[in-house]
Amino acid sequence: MAIYSYLQGGLGNQMFQYAIARALSEHYQSTFLLDRSWFDVPQAETTPRPYQLDLLNIREGVSSKVTFPKRPNKLIRSLQKWLPIGPVIYYQQNAFGFDEQLLHLRAMAQRDLFLFGYWQAFPYVEAIRPILQSEFKTKRPAAEHYQPYLEQIRSSDSVMLHIRRGDYVNSPSAAKFHGVLALSYYQQAIEALLLNKPNAHFFIFSDDLPWAKEALPQDLKITFVENSSQADAAAQELQLMYECKHHIIANSSLSWWGAWLKKDCSGLVFAPNRWISDSSLDLSNLLPASWQRLPA
Repeated sequence: MAIYSYLQGGLGNQMFQYAIARALSEHYQSTFLLDRSWFDVPQAETTPRPYQLDLLNIREGVSSKVTFPKRPNKLIRSLQKWLPIGPVIYYQQNAFGFDEQLLHLRAMAQRDLFLFGYWQAFPYVEAIRPILQSEFKTKRPAAEHYQPYLEQIRSSDSVMLHIRRGDYVNSPSAAKFHGVLALSYYQQAIEALLLNKPNAHFFIFSDDLPWAKEALPQDLKITFVENSSQADAAAQELQLMYECKHHIIANSSLSWWGAWLKKDCSGLVFAPNRWISDSSLDLSNLLPASWQRLPA
């Protein structure tokens, strides 16, 4: 048996797609491979992204280009629930949903499993959190550009505050689907955090630092993490994010990982109560119960 996961999107999404394959490989005691073909073909109305998992300390020898088989018809899919007929091809319906059936597939020692989706649900990966904390570190130590930020983060009551704008503002399709968070969300989160941590030092991560410098309150202990031009900047900044003690996240998968991988489990996490424009979606499998949700 082998598990194949189709990769797409930015680093945060790639991490989710790696994590589901890694978790199921542990569960079924199987090998897993990653399909990187999405990065070779221009995607219409989608923000171009490079493959970046190779910047992290993931297991060696798992990357591959494979051809995903076509999804079988409804009859075959029904029979597959009971008989080991062909590979299991699973297209996720809800990016934030948790399907426990994936953990109870029959006769998996004789079949391959192909996964197509985003898998942004922590119950899939909770059991391998220590593994992911190790594997989602950067391959190289903090770059010289980021070392002073890392030292400040470790020596203060540090708060990661992440603002995602970029394509959420500039791409019509991304803006329509995701929706940028209102400034009021960040203002509420800052106020709530300061009530509990009056000595908090805020470290601002953003793809639009000029906007953040204009919009955020000026009377805070605040450090803006200037972006490096290096190819592994996103991975380097992710390492800084999960070194912080507390987190105010954006509706961003990279932001989510920055909070979920954090070393200090006692730290506060504030998250928006809306992840995409459709505010009716159930986020209980995306946002852990210990994370405080605020109106967005």
